[in-house]
Amino acid sequence: MKNLSILTILLACISLNFSCKEEVNPTYVFPESQITPAATITPVQKSTSSITLFIKSSNAEECAYYYTEGETLSMTTAEVFAQGTVIDAEDGVNVTVEELTPATAYTFIAAARDNEKGSVCSPVTVITASDAPESNYPKYVTFEAFERSVSGGVAKGYIVTADLKTNKKLRFRPTHLDPAKTPTAAFEYFKGLDMGTPYVVSNGGYFWDGASLSLCITDGEVKSIATELAYPNDANGNQIIAYPVRAALGQMADGSFEATWVYCIGGKPYSFPSPLGNDEATQTFMPNAPTASTAGAKLWEPEQAIGGGPMLVYKGKNVAMDYYYREIMHTGGTSGNTAQPRTAIGGTKNGKMMLVVCDGRGKGGSNGMTLSEMADLFVEMGMDYAINLDGGGSSAIVGYDGQLYNNPSDGSQRAVPTAIVISEVE
Repeated sequence: MKNLSILTILLACISLNFSCKEEVNPTYVFPESQITPAATITPVQKSTSSITLFIKSSNAEECAYYYTEGETLSMTTAEVFAQGTVIDAEDGVNVTVEELTPATAYTFIAAARDNEKGSVCSPVTVITASDAPESNYPKYVTFEAFERSVSGGVAKGYIVTADLKTNKKLRFRPTHLDPAKTPTAAFEYFKGLDMGTPYVVSNGGYFWDGASLSLCITDGEVKSIATELAYPNDANGNQIIAYPVRAALGQMADGSFEATWVYCIGGKPYSFPSPLGNDEATQTFMPNAPTASTAGAKLWEPEQAIGGGPMLVYKGKNVAMDYYYREIMHTGGTSGNTAQPRTAIGGTKNGKMMLVVCDGRGKGGSNGMTLSEMADLFVEMGMDYAINLDGGGSSAIVGYDGQLYNNPSDGSQRAVPTAIVISEVE
């Protein structure tokens, strides 16, 4: 844990002394101390989850303080006294702020007043992110458990968010694994690749018999292509060969995320404006595979990408069941309308990403989610795009310590051929 150092600020007719590594918005004004009440806030002791400050006042009858999470706080003297805690001005008091959130900034504001000599409100005292407990994750990465009520009962799991634009050292790296590995084994494997430090690993796209059936692109190189075939039943109940055009999420060269529908042609991913002419609900399917000449076809060239399906969120809207049958997902057992263990990933145009792993089938007390319920979660979190990944017994997430955090429905992790890795480079 970092040591607390001394920071001296003379602001707005106050003498404010406290400890830190750098000055915070210094403005030097030297009033006549005899007529201006002043508040002094001095850090006394810091632990891993709390900080104690000594607060007192000079030339004042009363002193009050108020604190909150976040770095922006502006209050009048009256507001501090109305909302905060009043203390003995002359003797002062130690105030301990407990349960500090890792890598989160806090603010303190204090006011002193003397009815005869006038009043003054002190400037904001910032307890910076470096003063809060150390996080196990890089800056602008969160790894949090969630629990929410859904149609099937209760859904529990983990949500990871990462702002890759703000922390430019962060990396979203879909990783192909040959042979297939469990997420914990993939975590150790990635550590040996000299591609940065892994902090989060989850399962990726679909597979069969250890081989990937979903798109995986790493650093612009196609590692596995999206499946080119599906086997639904036609209107007569006969199994046929179909050509699924399915969702994929990619990070582009400018750092933005986008999702599109992809079919691989000649080993290269082509983007389409929709899943084209397939629809399990009406049992109608394209008679031939799409080509580079198909209307709307465009070579898709993301830096990083992972495929799955169906599309959950498109341009900020929940579209999960709009495309479920059109991507021919029901045939594969995705069970879109029932609560299941699920993994999904989303992103925004400005470089933020979100990964969700939800337990189900009673494991960890979780009933799971439908596809629409999963999509709602991404919409609530402001994601522009989101796609479903492999779920069921494949859904698993590993944290900063390489340990499994959720409760896979199989009772143990499956070996998967593609994984999502969130890492940080030096």
